[in-house]
Amino acid sequence: MPGGAVSAAGEEAIRSLLASLRESMKADGAGAGGNAVGNSSPLDPLAVETQIITHHHPALNITVRLSGMGLTGLSDFMIDDVRVNVQLLTITVSLSYDTLLLDGMYELQGKLVKVIPLSARGPFTVTTNNSQVTLRARLKESRGRLEVKELNSDLILEGVRCRLSHMTGGALVSKVLNSLLTDLLRKERHRLAQDLSAVLKTLLNNELKNLNLGVSLQLLRTSDKYMRRGSLY
Repeated sequence: MPGGAVSAAGEEAIRSLLASLRESMKADGAGAGGNAVGNSSPLDPLAVETQIITHHHPALNITVRLSGMGLTGLSDFMIDDVRVNVQLLTITVSLSYDTLLLDGMYELQGKLVKVIPLSARGPFTVTTNNSQVTLRARLKESRGRLEVKELNSDLILEGVRCRLSHMTGGALVSKVLNSLLTDLLRKERHRLAQDLSAVLKTLLNNELKNLNLGVSLQLLRTSDKYMRRGSLY
């Protein structure tokens, strides 16, 4: 990606918008029709659909139903970096999370070595530490205003740990379930990234529509002692 003028004033404006995003994502910040950016449900906690997962092996056959799940912590992000390229009209945002928590209820049925019946149910938690998300937005000029044309995101989950209460069946069952839950959370990361992208795109467009094109571009291109030359990457 070629370099270009990077706007310090634009970066501060985006940081302010991200602070608004943090509040709008929370359940207690939602209005009667959803959260502040128009979603039908809050993003923190984010409701996760009921899942049924299976594991088939000569030593262990199990079916696990996961229900009542919610992912907590999406609004507790730290802003690591914001770059606004005024020539390309692009924005790159790097966020990080200390902890994300997925919790819910599990119900397990199965057999150990095809003979010993297994049955267990109870609460579970899956935590991930030091997760990161990168958002990349491209702006466009539309009807005398700037709008977000595209917004893509990447979510990286690290340090996943699982805990299941009332588990029976010994170390083998616990190990398999931990693996299944870890895989579930990693599979959900694409949906999480899409939800974050949608909320941020809506928030940015809601703010940008209040500024005419001249004011918006002036904000991005403000020249002061903090203006610097550089690359987006």
